Amino acid sequence: MREHINWSVGLWLALISLDLAVALAIGVALTDSQLVVVFLILLLLTIAFAQATRLTIEVRDQVLYLGRAHVEARYIAEIIELNKEEMRYARGDGLAPRAFLALRFWVPTGDKLILKDQRDPTPYWLFSTRRSGEIKRALKLS
Repeated sequence: MREHINWSVGLWLALISLDLAVALAIGVALTDSQLVVVFLILLLLTIAFAQATRLTIEVRDQVLYLGRAHVEARYIAEIIELNKEEMRYARGDGLAPRAFLALRFWVPTGDKLILKDQRDPTPYWLFSTRRSGEIKRALKLS
């Protein structure tokens, strides 16, 4: 099971529009060719930022990989699927200071992964996902 969380179409449109607005604001003092170069640089920076904020969730050999972090299934006590309202609470008032977070604001749902490793001070992992049930099934926790 593998999930890639990329930017939504709305977020892409908003940021490309912002790039264009910044280029036009700067471009009043530039030539047309310089304006195009400024816009292309801003667009390349936006694409780089999109790649940097991409989140990959993968289950392989009873190990959950969440970006660069990973946890073996034997250390997972439970995975709780969170709907939009539950996720909003978990991100705000219900957030534990020591929790591991892999959140993407453009994904309204997620999972709360409760750990059972006594040596780990992290109480749980909170992460954005659109495919909660598949993660539990892939880890054979359902």
